[in-house]
Amino acid sequence: MSRPHTAYPDPSRSQEETELWQAFARGDEHAFGILAQRYYKRLYGYGTKFSNDREFVKDCIQDLFMELWDNRSRLSEPHNLRVYLLVSIRRKILRKKKDMHWLDEDADFDSGLGGVSLPCEDEIIEHESGQYNHLKIRQLMTRLTPRQREIIYLRFYENLDNEAIASVMAVSRQSVANLLWKTLRELKEYWFVGLSMVAVAMGFRL
Repeated sequence: MSRPHTAYPDPSRSQEETELWQAFARGDEHAFGILAQRYYKRLYGYGTKFSNDREFVKDCIQDLFMELWDNRSRLSEPHNLRVYLLVSIRRKILRKKKDMHWLDEDADFDSGLGGVSLPCEDEIIEHESGQYNHLKIRQLMTRLTPRQREIIYLRFYENLDNEAIASVMAVSRQSVANLLWKTLRELKEYWFVGLSMVAVAMGFRL
């Protein structure tokens, strides 16, 4: 069972959630149910980026919540519950997949990010249609490495800062900053290459 990780306070966390955690730690099943329901969808969305097997991901989430309940009296209150749970489900899924010899520790990360809006999208293609934008972004994401796709997901879908991302991905804050900068630069370069090819085919120059 994962322990709470380095303290990265969650500014969006309410006093209610703190009270729910404390009640859960005392054995309040209702409070635990509220927390589980509140975070299930987020954990499922993140978990399915590591595996296309939806039932496997659901089983991992169920195992995680069962472990939380069984270990509730020994858990210290995490400073950022969302990050704590993301770290925990990531570790559980990767560990299980490795145990089953599905993949190594550097797991693949799905390129489908739904309606995530990236800076390069806003800065480069603000005048193009939203549907085309999202299709293009999905195509560009397939050019990135699994870790690059994950860092984009955590930064722009989960809205985590560099410290929180470092905790989730188990790397240093500087590594996150470097990888994020490199990834955004590559996305912009890929975007301009795509526009240039279209322009050439149409007889224009950018």
